[in-house]
Amino acid sequence: MNSIIITVVSVAGILLISSMAAYQLVRHPGRTSQIIFLVILSSLIIPFQTMMIPLVKVAKDLNIINTIHGIIIMYWGFGIPLALFLYHGFIKAVPKELEEAASIDGSGPAGIFFRILLPLLKPITSTIAILHSLWIWNDFLLPLITLSSVENKTIPLAASVYFGQYTNEWHLAMAALTLAILPIMLFFLFMQRYIIQGITAGAVKG
Repeated sequence: MNSIIITVVSVAGILLISSMAAYQLVRHPGRTSQIIFLVILSSLIIPFQTMMIPLVKVAKDLNIINTIHGIIIMYWGFGIPLALFLYHGFIKAVPKELEEAASIDGSGPAGIFFRILLPLLKPITSTIAILHSLWIWNDFLLPLITLSSVENKTIPLAASVYFGQYTNEWHLAMAALTLAILPIMLFFLFMQRYIIQGITAGAVKG
């Protein structure tokens, strides 16, 4: 349940925040937008290992260490840069005339984004959702350094109890990991059809 809550809320937040941010940066070009985009994008080149100690210290000061909502916020911070980069490139290819037509019909900025643009972003949204779901569901290092209590453990942390200094219970670990992989595998099989639909739709002239 911890893994499901963390993965679902983290991915949903990443998709919403990054898509809205990318839309604003693309549709309002300028030096400020370019600087913001480059600053966010530059975080991708910073190794996670260099941020572990400052991250734990800041999380402890903010009282979000060893909490479900705390690690979700951290995943937002680490996941948004890549998602923003992918959305940014995809939105550039969306014709602006569609939004102008919706604006003439009386739709506001929120309506244009959620009713016009967001459905067009389904292929890239599916790709980002799959990539980040696989990463968050299988992540071991971030939960290891931020979640210490037993009730907040995720599946990778729980599976680590089968391996120790004097024993390796492979039979129990393989059974547990086989059950743990089923939800994310079903999610992948469900979402991949949207990627295929987006590719085929782009290859056909209407």
